[in-house]
Amino acid sequence: MTQIATVTALPGGDGKVELTISRQTACGHSCDGCGHCGGRAVSLVVRACTDVPVALGDQVEVYSDSRVLGVAALVYLGPVVLFLLGYLLPAGVSEPWRYLCGGLGFLLGLAGAVVCDRLVRQRRTVSYRVTRKL
Repeated sequence: MTQIATVTALPGGDGKVELTISRQTACGHSCDGCGHCGGRAVSLVVRACTDVPVALGDQVEVYSDSRVLGVAALVYLGPVVLFLLGYLLPAGVSEPWRYLCGGLGFLLGLAGAVVCDRLVRQRRTVSYRVTRKL
């Protein structure tokens, strides 16, 4: 997956740079033409390996490995799948208990997503690489 980022820092000579990635939305945040969402684009600060000579403020294309999609699937789909399993599997119990089981499944999915997020941050399992300067 590739994204556009801005070089924000050039720490020591370890071949890594600090980048700020502005996350894109479906609407593209052309608020002057719309003005309905009032949303703000969220920025993500990452460290990326680079073989390309860059300077502060340069726009670069960043490649992130495919593990990002797996982590995103776990974080977004996990709570939904566990809710559905918690609701649909106990077919022999009354409706309020099925709601409770579904809610517990959802909470278990959220807890799993939080644990996954913390492990990814600690281990830095998602890697970024600058592919080219724009």
